Amino acid sequence: MPSRPRWILGRDASPETAREVGVYVPVDEVFPGTTGTQRELVAVLATLSRDDTLFQCARVNTIVSGFGDFENVSRQQQAADMLCNREQIGRINGFASRHKASGPPVIFFRGQMLELMRWAAIHCRNLPGDGTTYTEPAFRERFVKAALIASNVWAARTYRDTLSGPGDAAEIRLRAMGALRKGVEETNLAPHIGVAIGRGLKLFTEYLPIRAPGFADLFLRKTGLTLRQYLSCASALQMFTLQRSPDGPLFNRHKLAAGTSAGRLFAKFIDLTSQSPEELKVAYTAESQRGVFQPVRERPVMTTGDGRCIVLGPTFFIECVSVGAIFQAVKGEGRKESRQLFSDFGNAFENYATDILGRMYPQRAGLIDRLARNAKGRDGNGREFEVDASLTDVSQAALFEMKSAFLLETAITDPKPEVFLDEIRARYGAATRKGERDKGVAQLARSAGAIVRGEWTGKAGEFAGISVVHPVLVPHDLRLDAPALGHFLESEFQSLLGPVPRGKHVRPLTVMTIQDLENLEQSVNAFSFVQLLDDYARECPDRVRSLHNFIAFSTYGPKILPSPSLIEASTGIIDALRQELFPDSQTDN
Repeated sequence: MPSRPRWILGRDASPETAREVGVYVPVDEVFPGTTGTQRELVAVLATLSRDDTLFQCARVNTIVSGFGDFENVSRQQQAADMLCNREQIGRINGFASRHKASGPPVIFFRGQMLELMRWAAIHCRNLPGDGTTYTEPAFRERFVKAALIASNVWAARTYRDTLSGPGDAAEIRLRAMGALRKGVEETNLAPHIGVAIGRGLKLFTEYLPIRAPGFADLFLRKTGLTLRQYLSCASALQMFTLQRSPDGPLFNRHKLAAGTSAGRLFAKFIDLTSQSPEELKVAYTAESQRGVFQPVRERPVMTTGDGRCIVLGPTFFIECVSVGAIFQAVKGEGRKESRQLFSDFGNAFENYATDILGRMYPQRAGLIDRLARNAKGRDGNGREFEVDASLTDVSQAALFEMKSAFLLETAITDPKPEVFLDEIRARYGAATRKGERDKGVAQLARSAGAIVRGEWTGKAGEFAGISVVHPVLVPHDLRLDAPALGHFLESEFQSLLGPVPRGKHVRPLTVMTIQDLENLEQSVNAFSFVQLLDDYARECPDRVRSLHNFIAFSTYGPKILPSPSLIEASTGIIDALRQELFPDSQTDN
């Protein structure tokens, strides 16, 4: 990655700087004289066979980003052993020895492979012997060259000139916010499979039916599958997103549950989530107004005429479990109906997140309840607000706003920075249009300000003695903790907060993604939740570093335990798989 992000990401109070940004290997280090242009990439791709190259991209993508061994060095070694010859590895090692301060260099990464898929789908053609071409060393060497050029093309498209233009660190953060988010998103690993399965199962089969009783019927009409059948198929096929799966991401659709009634269910699921190489080419050729990788996000499996299937992107395929059902349901729906479905999903998410807090701090007979839900109040100007959840701890209180919002890809990647900033404000900030409601950050600013100014003391006076307030935004979007986003949201929060009396304190806004909250469910038995927020405020007051990374590089890291409720839910999917996919004597639903 470009060198400047390390400077603009700021410093926390810790004397030891954690490595959160890596450096990838430039193409000219391995192939001297190659400058990494789009023209060079097209020239190399003309010598590679299309389907074989797409399959190879998928294999490498699974190695470097699929669920499994989370240590990057071993992933890079695994991919390099598969593709690189001795001379190339020697040059890579030489580059690494000259850049020790930046940590182990990255040869292959997710965004690079997605970029290469896009170019290969458009510019490659199938050559004689397609299906076996990569058994030849010459083809593997060309692939490595194409991949390293694709790194350059990806970086130029993602970052443009956002990091090299004029301005101080604050100006660059604002200008580069969308680029930094995409950079993190397309270099990070796929989400934890068990967590994604557990969360998806709970949201769609427990919480959403309460908010949208007709969703299950709508989903069945749209897909031909029940929600459980869809989630079960998606969960069963997650084995092909594993970093070290014996067959990698490759499987044959004709052999899935062959000879059982489940075969029909898998066939429908594959039809919903797959596309042929020819369809991928058409989708990418026509792609202009949506996210660059939208064709793979929407259909993350590629299938050929002989039944071979491969998961093109582990992260996108895992999304089939975590959020895919809502996007399947809204296809073909009108704007009003789609907005209602997303609103229902948001309400279901709020209930899901507050229930996690409820399990962390359950009601106990004879004791004062520390956790309150959906408390309604008014500020000094009479404006009403509602706090999704609050946690009191002697003289301190944490206020929670749960928010499920999907940022538009076109806004994130727009070359005009203000487009992305306006999108964040629209999803998480103050209302700007008549009929809209304040969201997330604006809601927290109103309730926190009302408490510290004594304008609202709570339904039972629980905030009367509170002198310190911790505002906490809990988004469904796991990438809302990307570099600089937390800093921007904190700035927006402060601009909306209003005066804070002497002796009272409102800590900087904490962006605690749903994954962070899930991780804390069991872990708070080992430490104080409010103390964690205090330590984060002290160590990272500018909120440039995310809470997730603060925890990972602090003494809290070893104390984090898996969420027991999600473990139970993901284990429960095994029963669903048995009942829905392999029902023996049972009839299909």
